[in-house]
Amino acid sequence: MKRLFVALPLALFTAASAYAVDPIEKQVQVTAQVPTDAFFVEPVGGNWMNDPQELSWNSFRSELQPIRKQLQVKSTVGPITAYLVSPAAVSDGVNSIGLDVSVAGTTLSTTSTEVITAAQAAPGAVVGFEIAAQAAPAGGYVPGSYQGLVSMMFETATP
Repeated sequence: MKRLFVALPLALFTAASAYAVDPIEKQVQVTAQVPTDAFFVEPVGGNWMNDPQELSWNSFRSELQPIRKQLQVKSTVGPITAYLVSPAAVSDGVNSIGLDVSVAGTTLSTTSTEVITAAQAAPGAVVGFEIAAQAAPAGGYVPGSYQGLVSMMFETATP
């Protein structure tokens, strides 16, 4: 009888461990960037620059709707200039649609141009940012799935 009482708890423990669930490990990648007080250009409303942005199709007007966001900018050094690293466009592999990119109302090109004056940049400002499809060709845009990367460079220098 003593063996039965000793064996019963041991059997229950063994049966319970056979039904135990394995632990699951999860990881979250966390990043942070603290800009210098002297110069920064950062997106407003989250880090949307790291997420794909969509030029939505307006069926009624048969056109692509622009992407409109905001940037917070500051430079205690001087004016802020910007330029496109390469011409902005989206492509489906065969066809492409040119894009107009503007910061604070100034359209960017591959040549550096002042987008924020030194007086505006010194205290910091929130400015508009827009990416818009260039006008459709005579026959309209060719249907397809388009994608591309808009690369910009922002700089500041002593006035």
